[in-house]
Amino acid sequence: MAGQRTCAVRTEHLSEQSPQDVSRPAKRRLAIDVGIAYLGAWVMGTAFGYGLRRAGIWDVGTPWERALLRWFHARALPAWLDAVVLQIPLTGTNLTILPAIVVIGWWLWKRKQRPIDALHLLVVSIGSLSLNPTMKYMLGRDRPDLFPRRGMYNWASYPSGHSILTVALYFTVALMLYRERQWRWPFVVAAAVSLANAYSRLYLAVHWPTDIVGGLLIGLVWLIGTWRAFELFRLRRAREAPRPAPGSASASYAS
Repeated sequence: MAGQRTCAVRTEHLSEQSPQDVSRPAKRRLAIDVGIAYLGAWVMGTAFGYGLRRAGIWDVGTPWERALLRWFHARALPAWLDAVVLQIPLTGTNLTILPAIVVIGWWLWKRKQRPIDALHLLVVSIGSLSLNPTMKYMLGRDRPDLFPRRGMYNWASYPSGHSILTVALYFTVALMLYRERQWRWPFVVAAAVSLANAYSRLYLAVHWPTDIVGGLLIGLVWLIGTWRAFELFRLRRAREAPRPAPGSASASYAS
């Protein structure tokens, strides 16, 4: 029981610690680790994209990709469900997600005294949203032209920015909630949002399936890399945090 109380006091103390209270080496290490994660995601995406280009299927897709798009096109949804699918991409675009993360980040930082969680979410969001256009510009894959494209789309096809963002951000939130509350259901929500976005991009004929695969791989690397970076940062904060002085209220409670 005493050990649990000590852990609770320690966690509460850390949650109030601002990034400014952490040493420069710890913050520098966090920046390096986030940079490595970003580079890893970028290398994954460009390597996969260049692999597709070298295979000679870049702008026309593989036979299985064209067959899959035809399969989706031949199975139109009821009008009400079709209207829902048209709106699903709003759950994975910077038009809605970035403003939401700014508001949530402010709430975490100012109201909940969770500045590191706020920074983590902001880094994941901005990283996801910047990885997408840089690769689109560099690789420049044409979007499928088998059927009229519908809904939200812009610029080049590869990679799927919706896949990058939904995998990286929603699973980061799920991991945070599991760490704090031991909730498992957010993983189901994150998987459902990611799959729904992938489905909508193919159903609306705006992406090749390999665009989705590339986006999922990029998002997964970014998710793992940023989670590792911030968890290591938390450990460094824990080592640097001042311990309660003997005889203080916290020390008495912990004993």
